[in-house]
Amino acid sequence: MEEQRLKELIKKYLSGTATKAEKEDLLKWYQVKDGEELVLPYESEQEEKEAKERIIFGIRQQLFKQENKGRYRKIYYRITAAAAIILVILVGAFFHKAKNQTADQQLNAYNTVETHNGERKIVKLTDGSVIWLSAGSKLIYPAAFTGLAKREVKFEGEAFFDIAKDHKHPFIVHIGKTSTKVLGTTFNITALKSKPMMTVSLLTGKVAFSDGKSAAQLMPNHMVSYFKNSGITKVEKIDNPKAVLARREGFYEYNNIPVAEVLEDFNRVYNADVKAEGRVSKCLFYGRLKPTESKETFLKKLATVVNARLTQHNGTFIIKGGGCN
Repeated sequence: MEEQRLKELIKKYLSGTATKAEKEDLLKWYQVKDGEELVLPYESEQEEKEAKERIIFGIRQQLFKQENKGRYRKIYYRITAAAAIILVILVGAFFHKAKNQTADQQLNAYNTVETHNGERKIVKLTDGSVIWLSAGSKLIYPAAFTGLAKREVKFEGEAFFDIAKDHKHPFIVHIGKTSTKVLGTTFNITALKSKPMMTVSLLTGKVAFSDGKSAAQLMPNHMVSYFKNSGITKVEKIDNPKAVLARREGFYEYNNIPVAEVLEDFNRVYNADVKAEGRVSKCLFYGRLKPTESKETFLKKLATVVNARLTQHNGTFIIKGGGCN
């Protein structure tokens, strides 16, 4: 910047007549020393003191080479004050920028939690919501909800959600092209990639389910079944709400469910590889899968109920036969 232009800017700044654009030009000049940009904020008082001295020295040497030393003394303190003010503005601008960058980083920062087969996790969000992840699930959520209009997460697998109430910031669970919107409620979602159907089972509160084309409103103790390929949505009453709540602890209730579906859950929950051979895979099972019982105990129970045989070959359990029609 030319000396005359710089002199005009500093005079306007000291007199309070500088425009916003002129102040910005002045500050840009002070941010550069010997062609290198100053790094703010300063790491020590000594570094800050030296910065002030450099600013004052720049004013003295470049702008106010006065033959009248008496006049120089009169404006010296004004120069010193102006230098300190400029430094404060520079540091303040830096912190403001850094604060905004930090906020932006938080808004753009996401956490990912995954559970492998045979694993369960509890995730506590910053808004007070709690999510129980079942085995083989994945949750992606913001590191913080501060400054966000909506509390949005992405999910796949199975989980029980206990969402904190916040009427100004709805909670939305995105699964593929579907969304489940709530304000404060408890519900279970089963949305496994391997299954053609996903379900949302509501215990308390209200839920709005949508796939972008059709929508369904759920009341407590109701569930929506969504068929991924056809887009068909079906709403029905939950026969046993307690069984839905128990799933978050790993208890699975089966009421005439095909053995193939039961084993799919079993293999995921126990990280196992149990196979069903023959017509037994279509036999209907009535019973309970408990996290406290061993794999062998449950499989023997399953085989007994469907009148099948449990065998083991090279470490793999196989269920054969079956007396069902």
